Amino acid sequence: MARIVVVDDNPSSRLFSLACLKQSGHDVQELDPTCLLAVLGVLHDNPPDLLVTDLVMPGCPGMTLIRACREDTHLKDLKILLLTAHGDRKLARFLQFMGNIHYLSKPVAPQQFAECVECFLQGNLEVDLGWSLDCQGVVAVLDDSHLSRLFHMKCLQRNGFKPLEILPDNLTNVVKILEQANPDALLLDLLMPNFRGDALLRTLRGSGSAALRELPILLVTAHRASDVENLRSQEENVNVLFKPVTPQDLVAKVQELLQSHGSS
Repeated sequence: MARIVVVDDNPSSRLFSLACLKQSGHDVQELDPTCLLAVLGVLHDNPPDLLVTDLVMPGCPGMTLIRACREDTHLKDLKILLLTAHGDRKLARFLQFMGNIHYLSKPVAPQQFAECVECFLQGNLEVDLGWSLDCQGVVAVLDDSHLSRLFHMKCLQRNGFKPLEILPDNLTNVVKILEQANPDALLLDLLMPNFRGDALLRTLRGSGSAALRELPILLVTAHRASDVENLRSQEENVNVLFKPVTPQDLVAKVQELLQSHGSS
């Protein structure tokens, strides 16, 4: 059982959240957001396991409440579930910057809400920080270096892309993951212990799936041999970026690749 605080200026919405949460066995406290300072005082004095809040509230704007929580040492890591029908690009960028927030768009089905809360509390939730509102594309990142994957993923995430981390353990498994995930682009290392990037590229281009045959691919490598340039010149929807890589160059290359693919 978790302790959850619900903040919403709409009584019907509060009743919906309270009913779902109580049915799941949680200890729930509702707050009428007539005053931002009063809500923050309650949260600060006894931080809950989860805050469920609306966005548009006249006496306690949701974005202001979330920002204030992140500036409070007691609440900076508080899990926040935002329920709202007013999502836009500004909100998406805000949520991505704040962190540890999941977003659900109203109307929400009771089962979806309850399952989301349980997974969030247990740490088993793929948190949507507004990606559904302002996502430039899903980019799969395949590299045998953990540090390189982290660097690439951070660069992409900060610029509106949703990175999909893939471990290069087995070529067949990687192809299956790409087929299921259907990303918009693939960021691919060339020299990896279990298989080379160009071997994966040839496998994808010979696939029975049209999406994999045409998947835009950015090879990121320090390997400057002539075969790399040949891949770029011979294969459609393939570009190359040589290491060391700057965040600006990486993002620009991905955007260029996607734009070229979209106009082809």
